Amino acid sequence: MVSTQNLQEIANMITRNYGDKGSCVMGYNLNLDGKPVVSQPAQGSSTCAYVYKILNAIMIADGIDASRITTDYGVMD
Repeated sequence: MVSTQNLQEIANMITRNYGDKGSCVMGYNLNLDGKPVVSQPAQGSSTCAYVYKILNAIMIADGIDASRITTDYGVMD
């Protein structure tokens, strides 16, 4: 299984390359079994959605059932 540390490193790399885009949000989290997997990669909602889409695909490819993965969309700041 991909470790949380590896997912955080991937999130950081994507964010550096993609940039911080979208509306400013707080609490935008990707969860596994209801617990946050990585810290919010950026303030921008578009960046968070982009990063979490990729991480979600990685987690599913690694054998994690999609029903265990959820997203909290946070609140606008």
